Amino acid sequence: MRPDDLAELVVGTIKAALAPVRADVARLEGRLEAASAPLAALDALRSELAAARERIATLEARAPVPGPPGRDGDNGLDGLNGFGFDDLEASFDGDRTIALTFTRGPLVKTFPIVLPIPRYQGIYLAGVTYTPGDVVTWSGSAWHCKHATSSRPGEAPAAWQLMVKAGRDLRPERRAS
Repeated sequence: MRPDDLAELVVGTIKAALAPVRADVARLEGRLEAASAPLAALDALRSELAAARERIATLEARAPVPGPPGRDGDNGLDGLNGFGFDDLEASFDGDRTIALTFTRGPLVKTFPIVLPIPRYQGIYLAGVTYTPGDVVTWSGSAWHCKHATSSRPGEAPAAWQLMVKAGRDLRPERRAS
């Protein structure tokens, strides 16, 4: 074997061995380039954050600007006239009202909450005042009270809403022949 042939064989073997290494290097270069873009964005974000910190520090270093003078408020009772959750009691009257009662010593405050829970009140009676949530029957239909009223169902559409309309009477003795 001639020396030139030997040199060509060695160079060819080295090139063949370096080909996968070059492919790996090219792949790593691509990944490095792809990773450098977010790093550049992170550097830009860091510089923006530094600028924001600088602006905040400048604002914090300024002397406060006083507002206009106001009148003094009333003296309090050192918190004795306040209420807390440890003083809370809830009660239900069995009808429609939940009462929240706050107590501290001799001080008591009650806040009733009236819920318009539907409650059947029977057949409509003239002169009775019905409250929201009351349900009555009139002319075979069921009516729901939306606003406090003593008007008859069907006469005050703002106060009453028809819930169930009376159906046809199919009893044999009542049918027309």
